[in-house]
Amino acid sequence: MSKRRRKAAVTSKMMAYIGAAIVHALIIGAMVFNFTKKDNAERVEAFAADKIDIVKARAVDEDQLEKTREEIKKKDEAKKKKRDDEQKRLEDLKKKSEQEQKRLAELEKQRLAALEEQRKRAIALDKKKKEDAEKEKKRLEDEKKRKEKEKREAEKKRKELKKLAEEKKKREAELARIKKEQELFEQAQRDREREELQKRIEAEEAQRRAAAVQRAAAQRTTTAIEGAMARIGTKIGQAWRVDPSLSRNLKSVVLIKVSPSGDVVSVRTIESSGDSSFDLSGERAVLLASPLPIPTDDEDKSAKKRFVDEGFEFDLYHPFARR
Repeated sequence: MSKRRRKAAVTSKMMAYIGAAIVHALIIGAMVFNFTKKDNAERVEAFAADKIDIVKARAVDEDQLEKTREEIKKKDEAKKKKRDDEQKRLEDLKKKSEQEQKRLAELEKQRLAALEEQRKRAIALDKKKKEDAEKEKKRLEDEKKRKEKEKREAEKKRKELKKLAEEKKKREAELARIKKEQELFEQAQRDREREELQKRIEAEEAQRRAAAVQRAAAQRTTTAIEGAMARIGTKIGQAWRVDPSLSRNLKSVVLIKVSPSGDVVSVRTIESSGDSSFDLSGERAVLLASPLPIPTDDEDKSAKKRFVDEGFEFDLYHPFARR
């Protein structure tokens, strides 16, 4: 709809609303005028009737006069009530007319607001169409630029691929040469590794033999120590006398140091039994058993050296003297 046609439609509706308001006002005015005229006529008639009734009242008795007055009073009150009701009805009509005018004005206001909203939407729609057109134009331009760029990049990539193919050919030739040299190097490396492996196997075999010798020597030493400890225990047991009254659960540990010939150099209790007489009897038994039968050189020199250089610990317990 054009701007001129919208304006003509608005003017036409405004005239219709104004005409309707004028018609309502004329109807109300006519009703008020008729009521006022009728009321005046009734007042004149009532006044004349009052005069006639007064004249007649002189010929009737006082009771009849009072009755007539009451009727007149009732008629006046009825007329007054009728006038009041009519006046109220006219006021209600006037109020309704004013409310109708307000409603029509509100409707016109809403209609104008709706027209304004339509105008704004139309403007916004035109603006959006223009923006969409601009966006489409820009999109087409960007698409054109993108295709041109892709074309340039494709040409650039083709040249790069050609260059890469040439470089690949050169690399393959270089790799073939390096591979040949690598094979020669690896062959030499394998030869060296075989030689080193053979040497390592021979060295490990020698180590195993040496370890076997050491284990055998250690076993001889252990056997010599265990045999010596058994002999020493037997000899100490033969020299030890324990008081029979002492508990048979007593035990002590002594540290014994000897000379290369087995003579006891010193004896010391390092773990007491808790009974000093038991501890002293054990030390005395060790001294009485000297010289002790430690390992000989023929049995194992290492075992003998350990007894002489380091000394040795020995457990003494009550039943030991009975063995």
